[in-house]
Amino acid sequence: MKMSAVFAATRSFGAGARWCRGGLLAAALLAGAGAHAAPDAEVRIALSGGIDLLDPSRTANGPDVAIMTQIYETLLVLDRQTGQLKPHLAKSFELKEPTLWEFKLRDDVKFHDGTPLTAQDVKYSLDRLLTPTLNSPHYSQIASISEVKVVDEHTVQIRTKTPDPLLGRRMQPIGGSGRVFIVPKHYFETHSNQEVNDKPIGTGPYRLAEWRKGTSLTLERNPDYWGPAPEVARGRYTFVPENSTRVNALLQGEVDIIQRVPIADVERIEKAENAKIVASMNGLVQTLLLDSRKPPFNDIRVRQAFVASLDINNVVTHLLGKYGRVLATPLAPNVVQVDKSIQPYRPDRKLAKQLMDGKTVALNTYTSDGRYVADRDIYQAINAQLGSTGFKISPQVMEWGRLIGMMQSRSAGPFYIIGWDFGEGDASKMNSFLNSNSALSITADPEYDRLAEQASAEMDEAKRTELWKQAQKLVHDRYYIAAVWQAASVYGFSKRLQWEALDGDNFDLATVKVVRK
Repeated sequence: MKMSAVFAATRSFGAGARWCRGGLLAAALLAGAGAHAAPDAEVRIALSGGIDLLDPSRTANGPDVAIMTQIYETLLVLDRQTGQLKPHLAKSFELKEPTLWEFKLRDDVKFHDGTPLTAQDVKYSLDRLLTPTLNSPHYSQIASISEVKVVDEHTVQIRTKTPDPLLGRRMQPIGGSGRVFIVPKHYFETHSNQEVNDKPIGTGPYRLAEWRKGTSLTLERNPDYWGPAPEVARGRYTFVPENSTRVNALLQGEVDIIQRVPIADVERIEKAENAKIVASMNGLVQTLLLDSRKPPFNDIRVRQAFVASLDINNVVTHLLGKYGRVLATPLAPNVVQVDKSIQPYRPDRKLAKQLMDGKTVALNTYTSDGRYVADRDIYQAINAQLGSTGFKISPQVMEWGRLIGMMQSRSAGPFYIIGWDFGEGDASKMNSFLNSNSALSITADPEYDRLAEQASAEMDEAKRTELWKQAQKLVHDRYYIAAVWQAASVYGFSKRLQWEALDGDNFDLATVKVVRK
């Protein structure tokens, strides 16, 4: 299939459509040799889903974040080798008191329109995230902040209500929800939400050149970037939700990186002369969430019956193979507070039928297709297992942009699958889907909220870990999450490019290297 055919395939889904938000796929048609790409080198990127929002205050999802991390930046970054926080837009940071953080900014950073970065921009960025009416998906993760104070043009102080040992982790880009990207105060105050979304202005290594919604998006290298210039001059993202079309485009040399390679196509790519597999087991943690705030899952017996109906190990083994693993709690293995004593649920269909007591529970649900590795197949396998114990499932495939919007408005149905990035390595990410203050929460449990609040304010790491272990046990014993598994991030790469999947599902265009010939 030629690239023009790929574009035609994407347009056939409808102009302006909002497609799945997954990690990014990069593609490159690069010419010339040498240590760096030619100045006019363009990377062609085929996404499994399209971009929905580019307002960092209002989205925390897959491709949105991966595009935004090229346009917008954070005060700090994580060292990819050590996992330690390092200055970025901030040149230094300090915990001056248990509840007072101070960040001193670089004085050589400018937004894409040439306006210098100041402490006022940092204060505005935080204040906007904390505006209740904005309903930001980042709100619950930074709700400890009580005041943001501008000390001088390049110094900002953040006061928290209680000690918050993780505030610094919110000031780096890896981890999805809870990120604080710095936006320009002057631009956001004088333009509408739609305008700042459609024409984002940040400080990052790339700036938006063109966005044809539902079809393509192009980033171009920021010539005035304060940091090291990336090798790739332009990245052109196209939206190709159909798996076989993406794989064929890679193998035919029309694109050079695809993300979410179907497991069935891994061997074919590994045998290709022009392509290779780049994989990381630190992929998204997939959670099968049950909405316990309303019938039928406000009844713990129904939740338990649902859980007992499932043999998720069988599903993951057959559909993901070595690229998937079943987890006991909704935390990635790299999270320091994981309670290893908790075991995954075991299937018990006899118990499920007893709990159902001959009743049939009809559930209308929504299924994503292509957002996650083998998501539609996993949904189908789960639905088939549920059908054997008294659950009657009526699934409907829904485009991910609509589905995530429904999740954020708490109207996505009785159960659904959503993946989480645990790049920050901390259990507090559970607040995104379990804390009653979160826009994405599927429960309102005062005991969980209490444990989470105590853990979030505890500076003693051992005590903090114990609190999060109590929270994990509560979630497990109350069956709020029916199943948890982690799918590897599997990319197909052209052999003309180099990239290391250190951050799992987080693809960073600025770190793509061109192989020296």
